[in-house]
Amino acid sequence: MQVSKRTWSLPLALLALVLLIGAIVVAQVVGNHLAASASGPYQGRLAGQRYKLLGHIAPAMKRYTPMHASNGQQEMRLAVSLNLRNQAQLDALLAAQNNPQSALYHHYLTPQDFMRRFAPTQEDVERVSAYLRSNGLQIVDVSTNRQIINVRGSMDNVEKAFSVSISDYNIDGRIAYAPLNDPSVPADMADMISNVAGLESVARYHHHAQLQPNPKKPRQGPQGGFTPTDLRTAYDVNPLLQAGNNGTNQTVALFELDGYTPTDVNTYLQQYNLGAPRYSNVLVDGATNTAGQGAIEVELDMEVVSAIAPGANQKIYIGPNSNAGVIDTYNKIVTDNTAKVVSISWGLCETSSGNSMLDSLSNIFKQGAAQGQAFFAASGDSGAYDCNDNQLAVDSPASDPNVVGVGGTALQVDANGAYQSESVWSNPNAQGRGPKGVGGGGGISNHFTRPAYQNGVQKNANRTVPDVSADADPNTGYSVFVTGQWGVVGGTSAAAPLWAGIATDVNQSLQGQNKPTLGSAHTALYSLFTAQQALPPYHDITTGNNLHYQATQGYDLASGMGTPDAGNIAQDLANGNTGGGGVPAVVVVLAAPLHHS
Repeated sequence: MQVSKRTWSLPLALLALVLLIGAIVVAQVVGNHLAASASGPYQGRLAGQRYKLLGHIAPAMKRYTPMHASNGQQEMRLAVSLNLRNQAQLDALLAAQNNPQSALYHHYLTPQDFMRRFAPTQEDVERVSAYLRSNGLQIVDVSTNRQIINVRGSMDNVEKAFSVSISDYNIDGRIAYAPLNDPSVPADMADMISNVAGLESVARYHHHAQLQPNPKKPRQGPQGGFTPTDLRTAYDVNPLLQAGNNGTNQTVALFELDGYTPTDVNTYLQQYNLGAPRYSNVLVDGATNTAGQGAIEVELDMEVVSAIAPGANQKIYIGPNSNAGVIDTYNKIVTDNTAKVVSISWGLCETSSGNSMLDSLSNIFKQGAAQGQAFFAASGDSGAYDCNDNQLAVDSPASDPNVVGVGGTALQVDANGAYQSESVWSNPNAQGRGPKGVGGGGGISNHFTRPAYQNGVQKNANRTVPDVSADADPNTGYSVFVTGQWGVVGGTSAAAPLWAGIATDVNQSLQGQNKPTLGSAHTALYSLFTAQQALPPYHDITTGNNLHYQATQGYDLASGMGTPDAGNIAQDLANGNTGGGGVPAVVVVLAAPLHHS
C-alpha cells in the first residue's frame, strides 16, 4: 500500500519540534551547570574546556622570584591524588566510630572495606591514566586503595598534560623548580583529581631532633639525659609495664625520610636492657636504608619507642623527601594497615604546602582513622612561628584533624626520677632555627576548621595545636645513641614517639581487658579531658610559653591538654567514662561489615 507524503508530515514536524526543544533544554542545563561552576565551588576554575586544580602554589612561594624556565628534558616523578567518593558518609562514619552511644563505635574498616565504599572508582583510575599516557607520561603504579597514580615523564610532557609553566627558583641558595600557575585538566575530569604532587622540588620536610651536647640537667645517661627508667617513672608508665603491657603483639609504624644505622639502635637496646631488636624496614619509591643527615631523627624515634614499648614491633617506613614521596609513604602505612599507632617526627609549615597537598594528605589520614589507626606527630620546634619567620604558623601534618599534634615541655624530676613539674619549652636565644628562637610548636591552623572533638575546649573557628605535649627541651633531653655516639636529644620529635609508645602500651592493656582501644585517639584523649575522671590523665601545664602563646590552666595553644600520666590514662579509658553524643543516621547502613577493635 502506498502512503502519501502528507500522511507523515505532521508526525515529522512534531518529531522535529521535540528534538529542537530537547536541544534547547540540554543547552540550558549545560549552561546552568557552567554558570553554577563559575559562581559556586568551581568559581574561577573553568577556563575553556579545562578545569583548574587550585591550591598547588604554596603561599610561601610569594617571596621568591622565578629565574627562568626549567630544563624540559629532566624527568619528573608525580603522585596524582584522586578524590574520595562519598565524603559526607565518610565523615559521618568517623563521627560514629568515635561515639560510645553509636552501634558503630570502634567498628573499623579494613582497607578493602574502605576501597569499596570510599575509594576512587576503577573507571576514574583508567580515565585519568589514559589521559596521562596520551600526553607521553608513564604510569609507574597505582596504589592499592586507588587514591594515588604514580607517574614519571619529562617536564615538557608534564607541562603539556597539566597546562603549567615550570620555572627554576633560588630557594635560599638552593636551586629548585616550581610551577608558575595551578595545573588544569580536561573539564570532564573535574571531580576526579585533587592534587598533583611533584610539580615542584621546593618542599623539604624537616625533622625536629635537637641535639644538646652539654645538657644542663645531666641525669643518668652515659652523656646525660633521661634514661628509659626516668621517662617511665616521670610519666607513670611503670604500672603498664609491670602488668605485662610493654607493646607485645602490637606494631608501631615510624614515618621516616632518611635511613639509620642498625648498630646505633642495637647499642641503645643493649645499654638499657630493652631486649632483642624488633624492627624491620618498609622502603617506598626506591628509598634505601642509607643513613644521611636525618639519621639522628630516625634513630631517636626508634629508641624512644623502644624505651616506652620495648615489646612492640617497629615498622620503619622510609620514603623520599619530596611531596610525592611523603604522600606515597603515608599511603603505604595506611594501605598496609599493620600498625595501629604511627609516630611522625617530620613536618613542614602549612604555608609551605599548597592547600591541595594538605587536603590530599588529609584524605589518607581519614582512611587511617576509619581503620582505627592513631597518628602522633611532632608539632615543630620553632614555637608559634613554624615557618621560621615572623609570621604565626603551625606544622603539617600535626595540624591535620586526624593527627594528634604533640607539643613540647621542659620536664623537671627529683633525684629518684619522680615527676616534679613542667613548663612549656622555649628558648628565644637559641640559634639555628627561626629569628624567634626555638620552642614547642602550637597555634591556629590557617587551613583546617575546628574538629568536633575540640568543641567546648577552644573557641577558635579553626583547628588548633598541640593536642598534648611531653618533654622536648634539649636541656632536659633524652639519652640516645645516635650517629655513632652517646648524646642528649630533645625536640618535639622526641615527644611524638614517646606518646606513640604510651599509646601502644595502653592499647595492649585495653585489649587484654576486652575494652575499646584508643582507635584514632583524638576523641578518646579529648574525652578524658572534658569528662571528669577518677584519676587525672594529664599534667596541666600552666607556666611558660612557646614564643607567643602562654600556658594557662586547662587547654592552651602552648601545651594542649598537657602531658601524660600513662597509668591513669589506661585506667580511665578502661573505666569507660568518655562521654558521647548523637550520630547521623546515614551511617547505620554501614554497620554489618565493619570490624571491632
